Amino acid sequence: MAILPEFISQTPPVTRYIVLGTLFTTLAVNFGYVSDLKIFFNWKLFLAKGEYWRAITTFLYVGPFGLELILYLSFLLRFMSMLERSSPPPQTQSFLKTVLIVWFSLLVTSYFSYMPFAASYFSFTMLYIWSWKHPLYRISILGLFDVKAPYVPWVMVLLRWLRTGIFPLLDLISALIGHVYFFVTDFSTV
Repeated sequence: MAILPEFISQTPPVTRYIVLGTLFTTLAVNFGYVSDLKIFFNWKLFLAKGEYWRAITTFLYVGPFGLELILYLSFLLRFMSMLERSSPPPQTQSFLKTVLIVWFSLLVTSYFSYMPFAASYFSFTMLYIWSWKHPLYRISILGLFDVKAPYVPWVMVLLRWLRTGIFPLLDLISALIGHVYFFVTDFSTV
């Protein structure tokens, strides 16, 4: 069990809590402790019934337990840790501000489009921000070819489109949120 203390000590705090929250929320739903109907985001339930936890749990549920969850958590751990460590001082507060702005932006987006669970869109937005903050990195896509970091989100959009056959509009909106965030924060003079 030396893995858990090592994970806790080496992972930046915001990333650690998001990864653990995602793991516990997804496992709780998959093992029947919580229904996914109790955690999806719905504006009517959020505002009229005061079910405020939905604004957080929508970002913490990935779906059925399986390979996708493991890949999602490893993605969060790798890219969000790098983003958090490269955030301007004070790192934790700066990165938490980034996460909260992205969450808020996605919640506003969900008002205009159907997005009951926003974890994948959150991770896509964070991937977009990461890719622009680390433009020299090269990422292997499925072990078939390497792509420079700024092009990774677009390759992911294309792969999702090819895999599902559905135009990934919400992924593009997530990229737009990341784009606006990156350019406003990195090029603002304030």
